[in-house]
Amino acid sequence: MKVLVKVFATLRKKYPEINDMNPLVLEFEEGVTAKEIIKKLDFQISEIHLILLNGRKIKPETSISDNNGILSLFPPIGGG
Repeated sequence: MKVLVKVFATLRKKYPEINDMNPLVLEFEEGVTAKEIIKKLDFQISEIHLILLNGRKIKPETSISDNNGILSLFPPIGGG
């Protein structure tokens, strides 16, 4: 099963080549969790504030079974 991963904001420091137009395509067994993908990408779960699967908010423990699903990862965002 293919999962397309997009990273945003400060998470792009680790993967500058990944963006909206160029997602990272990874192969996983059906049922992989978002948390397992985050670990595979060498991120700490604490670095991730928001996880979207095909535009819908999910939890790190959510199993993914959508072939070609788009997983979007966002860090905590600060502002003023």
